[in-house]
Amino acid sequence: MSDNEVEKFEITDYDLENEFSTTRPGRRQTKEQQIYGVWAQESGDEEEGEAEPLSVPPSRARVLRGGLNFVSGGIQQSGKKDDKDKKEGSDEESESELAPRPMFGAGADSSDEEIPAKPQQPSSFGSKKSSNYPSFASSSSKPKDIAGMRRGGAPGGGKPGLLGSGLGDWEKYTSGIGSKLLKKMGFEEGKGLGKNLQGISTPVEASKRKGKGAIGFYGSERNERSLKDFPVNDSDEEEKEKFKDLLQQWKKTGSKKKIKYVYKSAEEVIQEGKTKKLKPTDDSHITKTKVIDMTGPETRVLSSYHAIAGQKNFVDEYEEDKKKKYEHFDLPELLHNLQILLEKCEDDIVRNARTLERENDRIVHLNHEREKYEALVEREKKELDSLDQAFILVEGLETRHKEQTLSLSEATAIFTELKSDYPKIYNTYEIPYLAPTYITPLLKELLRTWNPLAQPTAHKEVFAAWQQLVDLGGNQHQQPDTTVPLDPYHHLVWETWTAAVRSTVMGPWEPRDCGPLLAVLEAWNYPLVPVWIQGHLLQHVILPRITRAVHNWNPLQDTVPIHTWLHPWLPLLVDHLQSVYPVIRQKLSAALVHWHPNDRSAKMVLQPWKRVFSEISMTTLIQSNIQPKLESALLEMAINPHSQNLDPWHWFLDWDELLPPQISLDIMEHCFFPRWYQALGTWLSANPPHPDVIAWYKGWREIIPKSVANHLQIRQKFQQALEVCSRALSYQPGASDQFNLLLAGLDKLSEPPPPPPPGSPPRQRSKDWADIISSARRETLSMREVVERRCLERGIVFVPIPDRKHEGRPVYRCGKLSISFNKNIIYVQTERGWMPKSLTTLLDDA
Repeated sequence: MSDNEVEKFEITDYDLENEFSTTRPGRRQTKEQQIYGVWAQESGDEEEGEAEPLSVPPSRARVLRGGLNFVSGGIQQSGKKDDKDKKEGSDEESESELAPRPMFGAGADSSDEEIPAKPQQPSSFGSKKSSNYPSFASSSSKPKDIAGMRRGGAPGGGKPGLLGSGLGDWEKYTSGIGSKLLKKMGFEEGKGLGKNLQGISTPVEASKRKGKGAIGFYGSERNERSLKDFPVNDSDEEEKEKFKDLLQQWKKTGSKKKIKYVYKSAEEVIQEGKTKKLKPTDDSHITKTKVIDMTGPETRVLSSYHAIAGQKNFVDEYEEDKKKKYEHFDLPELLHNLQILLEKCEDDIVRNARTLERENDRIVHLNHEREKYEALVEREKKELDSLDQAFILVEGLETRHKEQTLSLSEATAIFTELKSDYPKIYNTYEIPYLAPTYITPLLKELLRTWNPLAQPTAHKEVFAAWQQLVDLGGNQHQQPDTTVPLDPYHHLVWETWTAAVRSTVMGPWEPRDCGPLLAVLEAWNYPLVPVWIQGHLLQHVILPRITRAVHNWNPLQDTVPIHTWLHPWLPLLVDHLQSVYPVIRQKLSAALVHWHPNDRSAKMVLQPWKRVFSEISMTTLIQSNIQPKLESALLEMAINPHSQNLDPWHWFLDWDELLPPQISLDIMEHCFFPRWYQALGTWLSANPPHPDVIAWYKGWREIIPKSVANHLQIRQKFQQALEVCSRALSYQPGASDQFNLLLAGLDKLSEPPPPPPPGSPPRQRSKDWADIISSARRETLSMREVVERRCLERGIVFVPIPDRKHEGRPVYRCGKLSISFNKNIIYVQTERGWMPKSLTTLLDDA
């Protein structure tokens, strides 16, 4: 009955007519009335006010004997609707159709009792629909059917059972189609049914269903045997659960919902609370102080300062909860309090979990710290023991040093033991810095009788051993006067080895005998001797001795050439010898004043300096000292075709290796070719035979210096000479042909070189001596270079003074004066100080 249906309690005519009828049935609504209620339409065949007949229920005895019959409901297919066009009578069964149906237990007993006839009902109770109660059919002559059984063609006839003795005997009343179908599907007699032929060993057992719900509402109703024979997968269970959820969708909205309880374990609360911000639970007086918040539209009283940070207080939340719609017996106050308790409980769980995790981490950290400090204490204990042992060794070293009983071998053994057995203490407490105090006196005593020049490799093993012991890898270019502490090994070498070598260099060593000292420096090279110590010896000890020896050198009297004892120092001193080169050039110029080209010793003296002096300096030296002498010799040489003296020419050829090509060309152009042309012209005027002229010409052509033999200027000179000879002797038979052949050879030589192929880089002009001379002539000379050249011309000594400067500029010795240059101004040191002077006054006073 729907909610809007109202049953009328008014008295109708039917009530008055059947007022005293004991068999009056109750009013039964039709299906249409049940669906549409008061809007249902009355059927045309049914009279108004006609009630359905009341079926008499069967007797208890008849029911117990199986008098109930089952009505087939048909097969309901999901997703299909019933055909509405079917007649209403097709859905209803008449009493005559229900009567012949077999009843459960109708044929069970041969002596069936007679079923009483259906009581007669008044015509007013008639209805097309049958009663809901089962109909009772009277016994007839026809055999009774059992529900689910079929009759054969003749009674008592049929086929015997096919499924075994006593099983399926009822097939004698049928055609045996069941056993045929079973056999087609693989059934064998004597075996069970199913995929695994397990069958059912026990009959179907009845089990009582729990409660009053529908089938499957309380879960699976399968027994243990069924579960054992036909196990169910988890997927099937999940599908059943999903199906059970889908079954709830047909219910009407607004029906009572099933309460769903959510349970959380402590682990889930802890997992969700990892990123949760907990409310502070400080019990200090600040949390118990009431706070009046007047920042909003209304004044709020907060329980503590922590509530200020919250977006809403409990009062606001409570007011919002009051505005919500609650049903039945929901209590918002109780829900609010329960929610607070639940949140507080969860916060306590999360807070305790965090505290536990923090304390566990702290325990791990404390255990780690304990292990670390235990190891530290053990290590410190070992270090203290090692420190005590090292202190004993150092104390013994100090005691022996004070008693002056310490030997070099004992000191070496003590330092070796300290470095090998206690390396950390040795480096941490800088034990190597003790070595200079104790070892320096011992090494000085060892080197007191050492002669480096006689024994250059002596005592190397001693210094090598101490280098391994006390060398800390200090800066190899460190100077002893710096504020940085000197490396202990450098200190030892400086105080002992350097002092011994310095005394030797300043004493018995002779610079002209450089071999022994070079052997010493080579034997005591880096890393045995630091770089800065070697540099100090070379610049401040050896170089002054060499400079003094160069000043005392006289090239006219000294039988040992200067390059034999000065050039070996070039790899070591490198540019530091530049200070003595002007002195050497000056002395060589002074020695060449009275030199004659027939003296070949000058070439032997100058030849080693060709690659040492700069190109400009060497060219200047030759121009000023050699070129004039050679020009004078060639000018004095008589050129006579009949009797020729070639000694001056051979003197000139001897200097071909040293003379720059441009100087050789200048000498030949000014001193040879004019006089040679004159002699040739005089000879041609006498009409000499052309073979003699050609022979004379070839002879001079072959003795031309090789450095300029193929020079264009030389070829042009000889070409002019051939042309003159050809014109003068062309009347002689055969002369023209021979001269033309010579001219053709010169022309071929004089042809310019072929041009480079397209795309090739331009050829660079080689830098020869002519370029050097021309560049030297064109370049702007500084005041120092001008003074140097003027002094060289006048024979005045001009050399730099080592280790002396004026206002950061070098000081030079010019004769008997000390001068310095500032740009183009010459300063001379006088009694009143440094005064400027002119170049002329300087040269006169020097």
